[in-house]
Amino acid sequence: MANVAVMTDSVACIPQELAKQHQIKVVPAAHISVDGKIYIDGETISPTEAYALIKKDPDRFVTSAIPPDYLLNTYEELSNHSNQILFITIASALSAVNRTAGLAADLLREKSPDITVRIVDSRACASTQGLIVLAAARAAAQGKSLEETADLTRRVREKSGGLMMLDTLRYIYRTGRMSKTASRIVSLLNIKPINRLTDGGTIEMVDRTRKSLDGINRLIKAIGKEAGTDSLHFMVTHAAAPDRAEYLVEQLKQRFNCLSMIVSDFSPVMGYGAGPACLFVGFHPEIDM
Repeated sequence: MANVAVMTDSVACIPQELAKQHQIKVVPAAHISVDGKIYIDGETISPTEAYALIKKDPDRFVTSAIPPDYLLNTYEELSNHSNQILFITIASALSAVNRTAGLAADLLREKSPDITVRIVDSRACASTQGLIVLAAARAAAQGKSLEETADLTRRVREKSGGLMMLDTLRYIYRTGRMSKTASRIVSLLNIKPINRLTDGGTIEMVDRTRKSLDGINRLIKAIGKEAGTDSLHFMVTHAAAPDRAEYLVEQLKQRFNCLSMIVSDFSPVMGYGAGPACLFVGFHPEIDM
């Protein structure tokens, strides 16, 4: 058992077997509600089931923030194994998880001052966040202290990148960035935006295409330009689009020296706004522990 317990939220898109292997505690980034029924992301509803519901009627698929008490209970559960906890969250610019984590840590401090919870904003999401968390878990498994593991997390964060391609803009209105009417009109034009994860943890559009294959080629070119090296760790996430993800992986392997490759499902907590068939690729070079 590592001295430091590493935890993250479900937007990191870490497969369950990998989280178990690296002893990473994953909590839902939000609760999912469909017709009044509450689901826990990754536990009581699978990504495949979630995307089927989104396609059927996106307006009935809603998310709600997890309460501080939920995280407090998780901290207390982890404290049975370690009194040092590192929680790496989705970018605070994209979600309230980081703030809620801090509120829960304050509550824990009042009850159990001997337990230390360090919260690190990944300034990322999806595949990029997942890679950052996995690097932290490996450091913790090597016996690194809380401070050392948190420092490694920040160093990996600085060297990590992420790019996403949406298949449609039909669902983007759910993020508040476009009206429902406008999103439907634009979706008829078959525009597929290519978005970049910024250093500040926000998402900005850097390109667009009308063809998926062309979009994947542009993604790969953008990675080569941004990464500055051909030797990279990769994590590819997809929203109910395994064939498209497999093609992207093949192209990445042809273009780069893939130090590692993980493929997983894009969390529907974000996918409800990004829409089915979106792709996200996170990457970073080798970083000394």
